[in-house]
Formats: sequence, structure tokens, C-alpha cells
Amino acid sequence: MKRYGWWLVGLALLWLWPIAVVFADGGAPPSDPGRIFFGENVSLDAGQVFDGDLGVFDGNLAVPETSVVNGDVFVVNGNVDLAGRVNGSVAVIRGSLRMTETSRVEGDVLGISGDQEVAGRVGGDLSGLFGQIRLRSTAVVEGDVTTISGGLERQAGARILGKEIPQISLPRPWLIAPEKELPWRLASPPPPYETLGQRIIRFVGRVLTAGFLGLLAIGLGLLIVYLWPKTTQQVAERIAAMPAQSFGLGLLTYLIAAVLESLAMVLMILIILLAAVLVSTVILIPVGLLLILLSGLVLLPVPLALAGAAVLGWVGLAELIGRKVFKALHRETIGSVGAVLVGLLITVSLSALLWVVKPLCCAWPFVFLVSSVGLGAVIYPLLERSRARLPQPSQEAPSGSAQTLDQEESHTNET
Repeated sequence: MKRYGWWLVGLALLWLWPIAVVFADGGAPPSDPGRIFFGENVSLDAGQVFDGDLGVFDGNLAVPETSVVNGDVFVVNGNVDLAGRVNGSVAVIRGSLRMTETSRVEGDVLGISGDQEVAGRVGGDLSGLFGQIRLRSTAVVEGDVTTISGGLERQAGARILGKEIPQISLPRPWLIAPEKELPWRLASPPPPYETLGQRIIRFVGRVLTAGFLGLLAIGLGLLIVYLWPKTTQQVAERIAAMPAQSFGLGLLTYLIAAVLESLAMVLMILIILLAAVLVSTVILIPVGLLLILLSGLVLLPVPLALAGAAVLGWVGLAELIGRKVFKALHRETIGSVGAVLVGLLITVSLSALLWVVKPLCCAWPFVFLVSSVGLGAVIYPLLERSRARLPQPSQEAPSGSAQTLDQEESHTNET
């Protein structure tokens, strides 16, 4: 999920960066849109001229000496080794940037969640968010240098022709926290060897986690059926009446929620970028900090609503399963709490077992599929209410037809 989140961040910058260049330069965007690479390492040839914007997602980029990129450069989840020339701006998200002495960037340079080593020339501003900026003795920055929740190392001889914004410290959001340090080499490092003791510790950790989450889910389910027994029973009856429709509607709801959450993530990135601009003005630092701290709130409404509906649907499904079990045992007199308890013990136990075996490939798909049935049953009444509010077509007969019927009836009476 994090990797897809970073792809969305990069796409947001990809959409917004040409607009920013247009407003900054007062011109029109280049006619050549460039090219975007996904999941591969890109290395230009010596002396190669690349026209248009160059984007790399989940891969590294190497621009050797004498190579030229006539456009902007975007790299998400990868490193950039720059020794040539970029006639545009450079943005590196969740990756490191290294500019050699022969490198030159005509526009701005932005790094998020990664270190920047600059030994060449930057024609615009140099900004670092959650990362270190190292200026070598041969580095020249014609614009301002801004560091937010990072650090600035400046060797003797490095020149900053603009302003050096004082260090600003912010809490690191989970979205920007790197999983590991990315290597400079283009090849990915081999996975670390795991000993038998580490495997045992990880297995025990999964067992304890599954047990804790299982007890928490059972307790939450019993609390829901105790507080809203009628609602839970209605959800169970709806699942029994239309299981296939509930499952399909649940899957569709998950898909719509994923799209809405993606849009909310893009909006959060826009807010962070706007806050970074405000912070760079020094005067509006409090406003920028407040926007950064509140930006994560845009991600909360969709997951909270989805989680509440999914839990309620799971409890309704558990009640249906519990009643089926008691019916098979020829015990019809059972309350909602008892039926939910039996159903939760069955479904949660299966989920916990799959979590212990393999969390990603077994547990999460099972939880996703099972919760889709109950989620669709919870969402269905909302669709019915929305459909009921729509204006219904008129059932009256056309005036011409009514007149014809009246004439026929009169003729019949005369006869």
C-alpha cells in the first residue's frame, strides 16, 4: 500500500509541476510530454538528449556527463545519479539525489524523504523535506536553500546566492517515513538472511498478534450487538435474503472507497506542498506548520466510515452463521448475543489461523472477502433510500389517449 501511495504522490507532482513552471516562467508548457517509466531502472547514454519530461516510478535514474534532459525530472521511490544537465526542475520522492561537479539543473530541486548530495550547480531553489542536504565545495545554488525536518551540511567553498532558510523541525508523517535506506547502486540488495531464532520469534509474534486482535474483534462485536441488536438482526436477514447481491455491492464499495482515499491522498499532498511554500516565506511559518499538522485529517473520513460499516456487517454475518449453527444442532431458542458470539468465534478463529500461517496472502484476502458480504448488506439500505428520493415518472395516460377513450365510450353509449 505504501508503494501505491508514493506512486500517487509522484503522479500528483507530475500533474502540478508543469503548471508551476508555466506560472513561474510566464510561458506555455513544452509540446513534447516526455515519457514515464514504471518499475525499471533508467540510464541515459553519454551524449544523449532527452526531449520532454522524464518520470521514473519505483526505479533509479542515471544521467551521465554530456547527457541533457530538456524538461523536468520526476523520480518516486528511487535514486538519481545526475552528472549531466537538466533544463528544467528535479523532484525526488523517497529516494536520494547525487549531483556531481559536472551536473547542472536550470530549475528547482526538491527532495522528500531522502538525502541530497550536491556538487554541481542549481539554477533555482534547493529544498529538502525530511532529509539531509550536503553541499560540496564546488556546489553553487543560485536560489534559496530550505531544509524542513532535516539538516544542511555545507563545505567550505559552497556558495548560496539566495537565502538560507533556518532549519524547521516537523513530525515525520507515516507516509514519508522510509522503510530502508536505498543504495546508490542500481541493483537491488539481496534480502537479509533470517536465522531459525528470528523465524521462531516472528512466528510467536504473529500468534500473539492474532490472539490479541481476535479477542479485540470478539469484544467489539459483542458490544455492537448489545447496543444495536435490531440493526444487527436486520443486517443478518438482508444477508440471508440476498447474499450474492450483498457480496457484489461490498466489493464495489471497497473499490469506490479506494478511489476516494486516493483522491484524499492527492489532496493531502497538495496541502503539504502549499504548506511548504508558506513555510519558505518565513512570515507564514505558523500557517504552514498548522496545514502540515492538519493535512492528515483528510485521510480519516473514508477509512472510518468504511471500517464502521465493515465491522457492523461482519457482526451481522456472524449472527447469521451462529443461528445456522444452532439450527443445525436443533436449538432454535438462542438470543442475538449468543448467535453473534458463536459466529465470531468461527470467523475470527479462521482469520487468526490464516494470519499465523501467512498474513498477506491468506489472512487479508479472507477478511476482505468475508467483510464484503456484510458491508454490502449495510450499504444496501442507503442505496434504497437514495433511489426512493429520486422523482418517479408520471403514470398518467397522455391527454390524447384519454380523449380518444372518452370518445369511444360516448359512441358505445349512443349505440
